[in-house]
Amino acid sequence: MVRFPEINSDYIKQHDYFMLFETKLCDSSNFMSYLFVNPVKIIKADDFKDVKRAFRDIEKYSKKFYLAGYFAYELGYYFEREIFEGKNHSKIPLIHLAVFDKRFYFNHRTGKTNMNNPDVFASATTKEGFSIRNLELDITAEEYKDRVLKIKEYIRKGDTYQVNFTAKYNFDFSGSAFKLYSALNKRQHVQYSALCKLKGNYIISLSPELFLRRKGLKIYSQPMKGTMARGKNAKEDRESINRLKESIKNRSENLMIIDLVRNDLGKVSEIDSVKVSEPFKIRKYETLLQMTSQVNGKLRKNTTYFDIFKNIFPGGSVTGAPKIRTMQIIEELELSSRGVYCGALGFISRGKEAVFNLPIRTISILGNRGEMGIGSGIVYDSSFDDELRECKLKAGFLTGICNDFGLIETIFWDNGFKFLKEHLKRMKASAGYFGFSCNLAGIHGELEKLERKFIQGKQYKIRLLLNKSGRINKEFSEIRIIESVKHLAISKQKIDPENVFLYHKTTNRILYDREYSYYKMLGYFDVIFLNTRNEITEGAISNIIIEKNGRLYTPPLSSGLLAGIYRGYLLKRHKVKEKVMFLPDLFNAKRVFLCNSVRGIIEVKLEI
Repeated sequence: MVRFPEINSDYIKQHDYFMLFETKLCDSSNFMSYLFVNPVKIIKADDFKDVKRAFRDIEKYSKKFYLAGYFAYELGYYFEREIFEGKNHSKIPLIHLAVFDKRFYFNHRTGKTNMNNPDVFASATTKEGFSIRNLELDITAEEYKDRVLKIKEYIRKGDTYQVNFTAKYNFDFSGSAFKLYSALNKRQHVQYSALCKLKGNYIISLSPELFLRRKGLKIYSQPMKGTMARGKNAKEDRESINRLKESIKNRSENLMIIDLVRNDLGKVSEIDSVKVSEPFKIRKYETLLQMTSQVNGKLRKNTTYFDIFKNIFPGGSVTGAPKIRTMQIIEELELSSRGVYCGALGFISRGKEAVFNLPIRTISILGNRGEMGIGSGIVYDSSFDDELRECKLKAGFLTGICNDFGLIETIFWDNGFKFLKEHLKRMKASAGYFGFSCNLAGIHGELEKLERKFIQGKQYKIRLLLNKSGRINKEFSEIRIIESVKHLAISKQKIDPENVFLYHKTTNRILYDREYSYYKMLGYFDVIFLNTRNEITEGAISNIIIEKNGRLYTPPLSSGLLAGIYRGYLLKRHKVKEKVMFLPDLFNAKRVFLCNSVRGIIEVKLEI
């Protein structure tokens, strides 16, 4: 995949309307990114009375122009006006599309683009940043529980089978919306990301879900229902994928939405043309796993965009089943309007082509206030705690924003690279987990060139740094062994064993670096950490081993630590054994050792 160049944020400021639809996770259907600027007309529907006119304009202009923008969730009330009379309470227009006479593209397979304006791309990284403050969920745990119980009562009475209940995170925002989009895009790679500027307001979407794709008379949707947290490593990922695949609850929810979408598409498609392909497919993203299915149809001739949206909007995965009665329950129980969230965001092209995501993982910024919706499908056997936990898991891409990070391997050279196979295997595994490009042949080539600089008889430490695009940086320094007593300190800071970064060697290690620098300044060789369960984990730069009753023990990975290369070497040869350890084990040990692949195993003295 060819990386899309960084957009110049000053270029965005020059335009009232700026629409970027970017593919960050390429597959056979998604390998193009598109940019629209300088509209020739704006199509808006602020109220029910404007909707028909807006769709007439959509049909008219889509024959010769490109249209880009959104349809708000509350537009769905218009299509059922008899039931939702007077329910148009969206804070934003129901339809907001811009009409363009030109479309810029970027092909991620070839790198080909027609963006020949040098002002579009950044020549240097801007120092502009952003700030998110006072991030709060607009519903308390008690209020959430109360509404889940009400939904279960509706299910018990037969009004609905499933309700996709949502809430909102609200926050104060300042700075660059583009920089927020860039930060989120580095953290969450999806097929249907978007940054849309509509006058002074912004929409930032990191949606993995396709609402509709149209190619002439062909139409398909990919409803997404079923979520599970990722494991901490590749093995746990495989186990989580299998659990999600075999989950009766998630499969039944997904199947329910498949049937709903099939029914919706059937209203505008030729008889017997609606088919399901790729059912219950598990897709892997940076923060979670999702279950997706695809529903295909062939549109009847002369089907208009009004016909399509009237019959399939809003998406079934964000309402529930049956759709209309469930939308009534949603309107009754949710605290605020959804707006762009759970509507449709995308573009229409000439030749009856269109792509719209279903805007989940989507942020709206209006002035200095931002909001992001989260939700989950409530069924009769849903657990209140599990559903709220799922909502927070989905929000993790915003609430857990962290700096861009790289993968590290520190390799020892002594007339040859030691444990090179093991180091590169670990880097390759972490690259696969985090979605990094990793060319092992290229890394071997870089190391061979580096090795020519080394002097036989000397020892070197090499630091490899791999970034997400696959670029390798390398540094090296000569090792000089200083014989002295090595003292070990215990950090007062405790680590969370659920932190996935503990299990991979990355640059995202602020706590370890800070504590190591502090204790090194005080004369210590290393500092070890306890987890929140008070178990011993590891040192900042070493794994720990104790000797007790003639045996050597080291903490298991489940305590929250890196699978060190030298630690693995000792385990494989049955020289050490894993054991959960606490401070008394450390204090009562006959001897204490630290090990890593550069220093080997070293005895240390514990400071009590």
